[in-house]
Amino acid sequence: MKKLIIVAALVVAATTTAACATKRYPIATQWSAAEAEAMDCNALRLELVRANQVQTQIAETADFDWRSVAGFLGDYGIGNAMAKSDADKAIRGRVAGIQEAQRNKQCPVA
Repeated sequence: MKKLIIVAALVVAATTTAACATKRYPIATQWSAAEAEAMDCNALRLELVRANQVQTQIAETADFDWRSVAGFLGDYGIGNAMAKSDADKAIRGRVAGIQEAQRNKQCPVA
């Protein structure tokens, strides 16, 4: 009986501390030198517009809804926060890469 209680306690502890995201954030791919080389100023401008749309999607996904409640009940919202942080980091890196490519190609500022 004592072993059963210990196992049950371990299962409860493991499930309450596991960080699982209940929201699906869009994750941008890493910006590559090959992309920068292949794109002209117009393509870079369009890619920046797409990246800005992804940033908007991330912000909209972060809005409070039933998945926020489910995430809080599941792991105190840690999984959702981690997923949002990863998505933000990826898109910021992509935007920075696009902007650097624009500077290197001396594209006009829109």
